[in-house]
Amino acid sequence: MKMLIYILVFGASLLNNAYSQGGSNYSIFGIGDQIKSIGASYDGIAGTSIAIPSDYSINTNNPALWSFVTHTRLSAGYRFNQNYITNNNFSLYQNNGKIDGIKMLFSIDTSSGITVTFGVVPYSSVNYLVATPVFKNIEGLELTGQNYYSGSGGLSQAFLGTSIKLTDFASIGIMGLAAFGKITNSIRTIFYDYYGYSSETLFEDYFSGIGYKAGIYINPIKNAGIGVFYESNPVLDYQRKMTYYSQLVTDSSSSLNLSSKIPSRYGVGLSYTLGKVMLGFDYIQQDFSDFDYKGGPLVKFKNYSSISLGLKRLGNKSISAELADRITYNLGFGYNQLYYNISSTDINEIYGSFGFEIPIVGTAILNTAITLGSRGTNDNGLLKEMFGRLNVDISIGEIWFKPYRRD
Repeated sequence: MKMLIYILVFGASLLNNAYSQGGSNYSIFGIGDQIKSIGASYDGIAGTSIAIPSDYSINTNNPALWSFVTHTRLSAGYRFNQNYITNNNFSLYQNNGKIDGIKMLFSIDTSSGITVTFGVVPYSSVNYLVATPVFKNIEGLELTGQNYYSGSGGLSQAFLGTSIKLTDFASIGIMGLAAFGKITNSIRTIFYDYYGYSSETLFEDYFSGIGYKAGIYINPIKNAGIGVFYESNPVLDYQRKMTYYSQLVTDSSSSLNLSSKIPSRYGVGLSYTLGKVMLGFDYIQQDFSDFDYKGGPLVKFKNYSSISLGLKRLGNKSISAELADRITYNLGFGYNQLYYNISSTDINEIYGSFGFEIPIVGTAILNTAITLGSRGTNDNGLLKEMFGRLNVDISIGEIWFKPYRRD
């Protein structure tokens, strides 16, 4: 791992204004980039979501907020990432796009806030690609080639849960989580000369694990809300398959079974609505100090924390209002202390976002969000990344269950 860090940081300095298919080079560490997104409607307010109720969005951060959704809804989205990576000697553009989750909520009893919700959402993403030149002199013979370091995949979570309103001012929700995914890392060497032999070492990790998340939301005073969630993440069992390919020797492979514990995560959020304006604040923490997957002598895992602020200008719900007035306008800012320290340097990110929730037909909503920010630093020879994200999702709904009269 120490050699790989040096190659990524210093070897890539031989590149200049390169373009490639990939993402953050920091996703080489641990389980990769944690995906905070729970949909474009919340991404527009920098992911602020723990105490932000919505009639139209399926909130996977705090399941207690499902009780505010009054229609059976289906939501699906797409995320595009653009990264611009620099240090003192090089610059590199990398991009990728992925499905941003599929979720469905059944609103069974709107008066009691009873829902059943399920779906699949991304949890982390690994997507890096670096190419560095190779120069070898063996007994006077000059060999030239390229080393390619790449990784892809990540973790996803399937969930199934329910929510209910305990009183007019309090609701709770809980969901079971099933983590799964595959992370692939490859080191490939190609020589261009006749006497050079190409080779590749491939590591494929297949993950599975079970956990749960619980949340509560209360609004003790009018227009104010407090949300809290706790997520117990699983012990991830994974099978590692290692394969070595070479033009010189016969391909070989081996496998072993391992496990690693993802730390629990918790968060608290506040919200306040004044007229058509809603303000929100989130704080999330997750301690990776004892995490042991894909670390190394120069990498120290530590506490992850995130704060975000969001502002929403709520759209007019009347179908007779002008479209510009019916649109919800979102704005947010956030700061994350990421869960790894490299060469005694903390890696943090700061970002801002904006977005729109645009009514289409009936209760269908088109949500869009753009996030711009920076991650890392050029200190100690490390990488600084400027990133942009575009999230688009659509949420459609209809009434499947009609409320019944209670005596």
